[in-house]
Amino acid sequence: MERLARLTAETLPASSALIAMLGGDRRAFGAGPLDKPWFAHDPGALVRFGITRRVVEEGGYLAIPDCGKASEEVQLAAAELGLASFAACALGGTDNMPHAVLCAFRDTPGPWSDSDRSLLQEFAAMATTELGLRHLLAEREIRERQLRHDSLHDGLTGLPNRAYFMRRLADATDRSRRMGDSLFAVVFLDLDDFKLINDSMGHHVGDEVIMSVARRLEECVRGGDIVARLGGDEFAILLERVADARDTAIVAERVQEALSAPFNIGGFDHRVTASIGVALSSSANERPEYLLRSADMAMYRAKNAGRNRFEMFDRAMHAEALARLQIENELRRAVDSEQFMLYYQPIVSLATGRIEMVEALIRWRHPERGVVSPADFIPIAEETGLIIPMGRWALHKACSQVRQWQNELGWEQPLGLSANLSVKQFGQLDLVRMVAAILKETDFAASSLHLEITESAIISQSHPAVNIIHDLRALGVAIHLDDFGTGYSSLSYLHRIPLDAIKIDRAFTSAIDSENLSREVVRAILGLVRAVGVDAVAEGVTSETQVEVLRDLGCEYAQGYLFSRPLPPDEMRELLNQRHIAPLLKLGAMDAR
Repeated sequence: MERLARLTAETLPASSALIAMLGGDRRAFGAGPLDKPWFAHDPGALVRFGITRRVVEEGGYLAIPDCGKASEEVQLAAAELGLASFAACALGGTDNMPHAVLCAFRDTPGPWSDSDRSLLQEFAAMATTELGLRHLLAEREIRERQLRHDSLHDGLTGLPNRAYFMRRLADATDRSRRMGDSLFAVVFLDLDDFKLINDSMGHHVGDEVIMSVARRLEECVRGGDIVARLGGDEFAILLERVADARDTAIVAERVQEALSAPFNIGGFDHRVTASIGVALSSSANERPEYLLRSADMAMYRAKNAGRNRFEMFDRAMHAEALARLQIENELRRAVDSEQFMLYYQPIVSLATGRIEMVEALIRWRHPERGVVSPADFIPIAEETGLIIPMGRWALHKACSQVRQWQNELGWEQPLGLSANLSVKQFGQLDLVRMVAAILKETDFAASSLHLEITESAIISQSHPAVNIIHDLRALGVAIHLDDFGTGYSSLSYLHRIPLDAIKIDRAFTSAIDSENLSREVVRAILGLVRAVGVDAVAEGVTSETQVEVLRDLGCEYAQGYLFSRPLPPDEMRELLNQRHIAPLLKLGAMDAR
C-alpha cells in the first residue's frame, strides 16, 4: 500500500498520496512531503467530512482543483484538513461504502487532467486487487484457524479433545523430565450409568448433561490446568503442577462435590456420579499414553469398587494390567488355535430325578497353565469382544455334541442343551441369524436349545431386547433368565420379557436349608414365577436337604455339585447312561421311572 501511494504521488505528480482504509480498519498508508496529522491518526476524517460520500456520489472518482472555490462543505473540510487541491478514487467495497479511498493531494490549486484521472484509477484498481487478495488470505487464515481449533477441540462441549490433551500431556512430560522434580497428574473420570440417561431420556438430554458436566469440571481446576473430553462420557484433567498425591485427591474430591448437585435439564433434575482414577507422573512410566492408561486403570478400579469414588494408581495396578495384557494376548492366540473345550453340568428334574438337560460351560486349555477358570478369562473376553467368536464356537460345539448324545441315547424326550449368551453376544445384530445357522449346520432341534441371558445383557442394549427374544423364540428356542434376583429389576422382567424359565441364583439357594429368610425369599420367587407361568431352575444345590426344601416349595429343576460338578464330555456321557440322579442321592420319594 505504501509503495502504491509513493508511485501515485511520483507518477501524477502530486505532493502526496494517501490510501485511507475505511470501515473497521482505519489505517492509512501515505507517501510524499505533505505531513498532515490526520494522515496517520485519523483517516476516518474523509468519512466524517463527507469526502468519501462525495466520491461515491460522483461514481467513484472526485477531483477538486481548488478547494477554496468549491462548495461550502468542501471548503470547510479542506480548511480543517489543510487541503488545497485533491483527487480521490474509491477502492472496491459496496455501493454505500468503499473498502478504502486513494487520494492525491497538491499543496497548490491546479487542475486534474484526464490522464491524472486514468492513472489514479489504475493505481486504485491495483490497490483494490491487493486488498482483495489480502481479504482472501485473511478469510483463509480464519478458516484454517477454525479448522485447527476444531481438530483439537470437542464439537459438543468446546473442551480440548484427546489429541490436544495428549499434546499437552507430552509437553508436561518433557518439562518434568527437564526439571527433574516437577510433578504433574492425570485425572481420568467416567460418568456412572450414563447410558441409562441416554436410553431413558434421549440423546439430546444426554448431550445437555455432558455440556453441564464440562462446565462444572472447568470450575474445579486452576488456570494452568486443562479439562478435556476424551469421548462419550469420559473426561480427563491434566494438573500441571502438584506437590504430592494429596493435591490430586483434593481435586478429585472437588470434582465429586461439583457433580453431586442435580442438573436441571428440561425441568427435570438429573443426578450424575463419576468414577475417578488418578495417576501421578512419578507412579508410572513417563510416556504420556502410559500415564493416561494408568489413570484409566485406576478409574476402572474405582468403578469396580462401587462407583462414585476415586482411586490412586499404584504399582500393584500396573502389575495387574501387565498380567491382564498377557492374558488378553494369549486369549487371542487361543481363539485362533481353538484351545477351548466344553464341560457339561446336568440339570435335573426334581420331580423325577432324571437329567433333563445339560449346561455347556467353556474352559480354556492353556498349553502351559493347564485348564484356566472362566473367572480368569471370560471378563477379558467380554471387554475385548473375543467373546463373540468364542461364543459362536461354543454354541456350535455344544449343539454338535448334544446332538450326538441324543442319537446315541435314544431317549423319548431328547436331552436339552442350556447355553449362555454373554452381554456382547446378545448385542450382535446378527444374533438370531447366527443361532439359526448353527441349528441348521448341526441338525439340532431348536426346541432342545435353552439360551441363558442375564439382566445386564438386556438393559445394556440400545435396541429393544424384547424384539430379539421374540425372534429367538420364533425359532423355537427357549429363553432362560440367569442369576434371577441379583440384577437391577428382576421382577419387572417377569411380565415384560417373554421367558420360559428363570434360574434362581445360588445366593438364595445356598442357605434355604439353614435360614428361614432365604427359604421365604425362594418361596416368594417361586410364587411369582408360577403366577406368570414359567419354570424355575435352582442353581448351586449342594445338599439333599436343599433338594427336599426346593421340592416342597414347588421348584421344577435344579443343578449343582450335589448332582455333579461340570464334567468333560466323556465323563458326562457316562453319567447320561444312568440318566437318573435320584438313586445316587437316596431321595426316596422321587419317582425314578
